[in-house]
Amino acid sequence: MDGTLGWRDRIPVFGRNGHPFTPQQAPRNAMINRGTTQQSSAPYNRRIVLDVIRRRQPMSRKDIVDAVSLSPQTVANITQDLVSIGLIVASRVKDAKVRGQPPIAFEINPNAGYSVGIGLEPGRAYAALVNLVGGIVSRAEIEVATHDKREVLAAMLGLVKRLLSRASAAERIWGIGVALPGPLDKTDISFVGPTTLEGWIDLSVLDELSDATRLPVFCSVDSVAGALGESLFGVAKAIDCFFYLHFGVGLGGTLVINRSAYRGANGNATEIGHIPIVPGGKACYCGNSGCLERYLSLHSLTEALEIADARDSWPSILQQLEDGSNPALSAWCEQAAQRLRDAVCIIENIMDPCAIVIGGSAPKALVEKLVALAQPLHRSVRGGVDSPVNRIVLSERQEDSTILGAAVLPIYEMLSPRMEVLQQERRPDPAILELMGQRPGKRVERL
Repeated sequence: MDGTLGWRDRIPVFGRNGHPFTPQQAPRNAMINRGTTQQSSAPYNRRIVLDVIRRRQPMSRKDIVDAVSLSPQTVANITQDLVSIGLIVASRVKDAKVRGQPPIAFEINPNAGYSVGIGLEPGRAYAALVNLVGGIVSRAEIEVATHDKREVLAAMLGLVKRLLSRASAAERIWGIGVALPGPLDKTDISFVGPTTLEGWIDLSVLDELSDATRLPVFCSVDSVAGALGESLFGVAKAIDCFFYLHFGVGLGGTLVINRSAYRGANGNATEIGHIPIVPGGKACYCGNSGCLERYLSLHSLTEALEIADARDSWPSILQQLEDGSNPALSAWCEQAAQRLRDAVCIIENIMDPCAIVIGGSAPKALVEKLVALAQPLHRSVRGGVDSPVNRIVLSERQEDSTILGAAVLPIYEMLSPRMEVLQQERRPDPAILELMGQRPGKRVERL
C-alpha cells in the first residue's frame, strides 16, 4: 500500500466501534483478539493491529507479532499501510538496551483525526472536539429550549461552528456524534417526561444537522455513548464485560458484553431508570410508580432541594454536601444511596458484570458520596468473588463522559477488530473504508 489514498485531500469518514483493554493485568475475562491468515481477512487484521497498538502503545513490530499471532511480514505490511494513511506514527525506541539501531515503535497519531461530540440534556447542549486518543481539544456549551427542535438544531450548528473554528486541522473531522437521553425508538415512554427531550417524536433534526455541516452524524442513547467512551478511553479499557450506569438528569444504563453494547430487540435495552423499585412510590412520567429514576437522578435532586436547575447551584450544593449543612440534601443523599445499593444488587444478580462503571453529568463528589453511603453493598453473586476490579468503578471523565462518548461514535467501529462490523455499511471516504473493511452507508446512523 502506498501513500496515494488522499488522506489529506478529503475528510476521512469511518464507523463507530473500538474495543480497548490495557496491556498489563487485564481482568481474567478480558478478550484478546488474534489475527487470521485468511487472505480475505486483511481488513480484520488491520483492525487487530491498530487496536493492539492503541491499547499498548508504544509497540515494536515484535511486540505486535507476539500479541496478535500474525507473521512478521504481515505485521510489517500492515504497519506500513497504517503509517501511509497517517493513523499511526513510527519512532525509534529511546533508551532501548539493544545492540545496533534501536527498534522502531508505533503509536496512534493523535492528530490523525478529530470528531465532534454533542450531548443533549433538557435545557442545554454541550459539545467537545476530541482527537483520536480521546483528548478534548476544546469544548463549548449553550442553554437551549430542548423541546424546540428548531432551537436545538441552531444550537448544535453554533457549537460545531465554534469548535471547528478552533481546530488546527478541520479537514480531518471524521464526523459528529450526538448523545441523547433515551429511549429513542418509538415506545410508550420515548420522549416523555422532564428527563428526556420532551415533545420530540423523531430524530429528523439530525438529518438536517448532517446536511448543514456536510458531515456524517452518528447518534446514540447517552448511556450507550458513555459506555463506549469508557471502553475506548476510560476506566473500562481493561474490562470486557461491565454495566455502565449513566447518572445525569435522568438515570440510564448499558450492558457491555465482549466490549460491545447490548442493544436489545428494539435498541432500548437496560433502561434501568424506569424499573419500579419502591412499591407504591412516587408517580413516574412513564406511567408507572416508584421508578428508580425518581429517587436516583439529578432531576430527583432538584425536586428534593426545590430548585429549578442544580447546574446553577453546584458550588453551593457541593459545599453543603461536604459540611452537611443542608438537611434536605442530606436526606436526599441517604435515600438515593439506598436506591443505588438496591440497583447494584439487581444489576449484579441479573447480569453478573465484572464491574459497574458509574459516569454521566453528575459531579464526581456527589457520586462518591452516594457510593460511600451505599456501603456495605447488598449480598449478590459478585460478593466474595476474587476479581482485580472493584464492584463499583467511578469514571475519571465524570462530567465529560457523555460528550467524550458521543465523540467516540464516529470512530468506534473503525477501531473495532470484530469480524461482524466489516460487513456493515458505512459512508465514504471509499479508499480508507476499503482499507479498513467498510462500505458506504447512510447519512445518520444510530449505534
